[in-house]
Amino acid sequence: MFKRFTAISAVITFTLCMPGIASASSDQIFSDTRDHWAQTYIAKAAEQQLMMGIGKNERGEMIFAPNQLVTRSQAASVLARAFALNHDKQQDVKEPAVSDFFQDVKEDTWYAQSVLLCAINEVFPFQGDLFYPDRPIIRLEMAQAIQNAFTAKGISVPMIMLMPEFKDTEGLSNQEMNAVVFVHNTGIMKGDDGYFRPQDSLTRAELARIITACKEIIDLNAQPPAPDSQQDLRLEKKIIKEKQENMEVDLELPVITGMPDQSLQEQINSRWVKEAEDFRQEVASTLEEYVNNAKQYGYPVHDYVAMSRVQESFCSDRFLSLYIEYYSYTGGAHGFTDRRAYNIDLTTGGELRLSDLFAPDYDYISIINQEIKKQIEASDGIFFDGELGFQSITENQPFYIEEGNLVIYFGLYEIAPYVAGIQEFRFPLDSFGDNFIAGLF
Repeated sequence: MFKRFTAISAVITFTLCMPGIASASSDQIFSDTRDHWAQTYIAKAAEQQLMMGIGKNERGEMIFAPNQLVTRSQAASVLARAFALNHDKQQDVKEPAVSDFFQDVKEDTWYAQSVLLCAINEVFPFQGDLFYPDRPIIRLEMAQAIQNAFTAKGISVPMIMLMPEFKDTEGLSNQEMNAVVFVHNTGIMKGDDGYFRPQDSLTRAELARIITACKEIIDLNAQPPAPDSQQDLRLEKKIIKEKQENMEVDLELPVITGMPDQSLQEQINSRWVKEAEDFRQEVASTLEEYVNNAKQYGYPVHDYVAMSRVQESFCSDRFLSLYIEYYSYTGGAHGFTDRRAYNIDLTTGGELRLSDLFAPDYDYISIINQEIKKQIEASDGIFFDGELGFQSITENQPFYIEEGNLVIYFGLYEIAPYVAGIQEFRFPLDSFGDNFIAGLF
């Protein structure tokens, strides 16, 4: 049985480009950012040429205007440059013009091309034929643009799907909340004292913080080309999106291709299809009762959500390790995230257990237990104490392999409160010496 979870998703990156303004190099210091809370982020954004100064003051000093608001046209320029947006998604025979999308963006404006690229790549949550280029962009719009830009570029961002508890997001739609959850869980945009401030305008200082966080994530998740020996074997993703009455379905399914044994390949892929369908049906199983009760007792109906995200961790000709986070919302204060790891021997289709990774006489349980307890003792006290806390891993302990590491993890509520999220403990593979059966990989 799957556990219950909650809605999520999203991300982006930015740079501000104003016409006729020189860029700031790494050795330039803005006179109006000294001792500012965002000084480090602004300097980093300038060094990476992601954001620029707005000119000079009367003393000839470069200024950044950290508290100045960011307009939608400026945000579009930032996004287009940072994500290297292009016309790849264009379906039209003729070359599009920005006037094909918006009546209030003229072709001769400095931001026209950026707005056009954002429109083609569906970066902004557009409605109607007006872009409002001079209107300050709000934090919610930026969160959605971040999510859409990463999606447009096909950048997969690993994160724990956990619903933050903000005091000012009650009225947001599921789609809007997905964006908020994404930028929060990836650390790109955080709230203050329990408030996300979705309707607040975004300042240039905040944008500097956001863009540098995005750039770090983009660089971290850039996928190097696969070695020649693995060119035929690929892991792809199948997307299933549906909007039903009172329920949103947004599923990612792993699909492996290029295996020599096509029958075994179909067997592996069919398992993921079945589990996704089982998950969707389980989430929907209480929907009718929930809606009827809401109508009977007069409380609002919030759409159910069934969502999954795939994260590949390691893949070779023989072994595949990945995990899927199944995330559901079925009413209430928050939902639930259930992570399921898959460690598959591609020669047999069999699932490897943790014990299969070690020599038969090796006491891996005691060694791993000792290290986990050491890490917990050195933590900031987020774990449960006593009998509710960590006792020992099990023979069926969930794990996955990433490049150079064995990752042991524990689900929500297992050894720590919900707000602490899914707890992970990493062990370098070489720390086990000859006791680790490296030949499996």
